[in-house]
Amino acid sequence: MRLFAALYPSDEALDHLGLALSALGAVALDDGRPSLRWTPRELMHLTVAFFGEVADGAADDLGVALDGVARSAAPLSLHLRGAGTFEDRILFAGVGGDAEALRRLSAGTAEAASDVGLRLDRRPRQRAHLTVARASGPRKTSRRKTDPRPTGPGPAELAHALAVYEGPRFTADELCLVESTPGAGRSGAPLYEVVRTFPLGEAQPEDR
Repeated sequence: MRLFAALYPSDEALDHLGLALSALGAVALDDGRPSLRWTPRELMHLTVAFFGEVADGAADDLGVALDGVARSAAPLSLHLRGAGTFEDRILFAGVGGDAEALRRLSAGTAEAASDVGLRLDRRPRQRAHLTVARASGPRKTSRRKTDPRPTGPGPAELAHALAVYEGPRFTADELCLVESTPGAGRSGAPLYEVVRTFPLGEAQPEDR
């Protein structure tokens, strides 16, 4: 199974972000074709660590390790703020608040995974973020024809529009272990299912 660890923003935080994005969505559709593929609300999360393919037995060991990481942490006060892009194709909302504590949680989670034998990508992780949209590419309409690339505003232009965005604070009080099934969601998107939660602090983990 494909697994990652994540934190989820509150409904209030996502509602507030949604209002800001609704105006950007209208702008992105001005030319009649979408220039971006927006992330469905149910897929919005803050990635703490990505584990990739994990065998069932290793997943059990990983759960025990993540329990220990969560117990040694504390709830985080976070908020979505500002925006940026990755490789000029991905639009994201930034994260403010307990940023240093979030980095420690991410490092501790990666170390715990390594301790149970999982091989993680050791390249430096990009900044904490919530993926908002991805640039649309050319679309094949037949064996010989391809629609031109959309001409509406791209991630860089919309990131500039969101630069001063400031969302409400929310408390992230549980670390989630999430299974990702590529292509199983709406319109070919991945399907995410929370398989276990680990409350941050001394509370007992909860199975879902």
